[in-house]
Amino acid sequence: MRDPATTSRIMSAIRSRDTGPELLLRRELHRRGLRYRLRSSLPGRPDLVFPRARLAVFVDGDYWHGNTWRLRDAPSLDAYFASIANADFWRTKITTNIARDQRVNDQLHENGWRVVRLWESDLRKNLEESADMIERAVRDEAQSDRRGHSRRSV
Repeated sequence: MRDPATTSRIMSAIRSRDTGPELLLRRELHRRGLRYRLRSSLPGRPDLVFPRARLAVFVDGDYWHGNTWRLRDAPSLDAYFASIANADFWRTKITTNIARDQRVNDQLHENGWRVVRLWESDLRKNLEESADMIERAVRDEAQSDRRGHSRRSV
């Protein structure tokens, strides 16, 4: 077991923004001619915001947002944490993050925003597919704006 000071130092080094997967996505979207904002006062502080398309994009880390158990073929989140030190703490931490993500999605939808959440592992596996999805969402909204229509959810 690690001492608390070591754990604290490790945890403080984990980035919450400008992560590798975020930078990959940003470069790809910029290469495609899509422009976005990085700073926003929207709920949940999305990683990318397309204001005209009312699209909020989140790049969720697999561990922190509850996808690691799937990647490691565990039968469930609970089963994944069963063999980890301090399992109750981590299970509570991750399930709280998952619930917060859902609240943020709900708030954004209620305010007329569409939300795209991408797993970091999906971006690393197939960046083009993720970028295609976002590009379609942005460009479809731009087309419907020109026709005077608006879509509300992705």
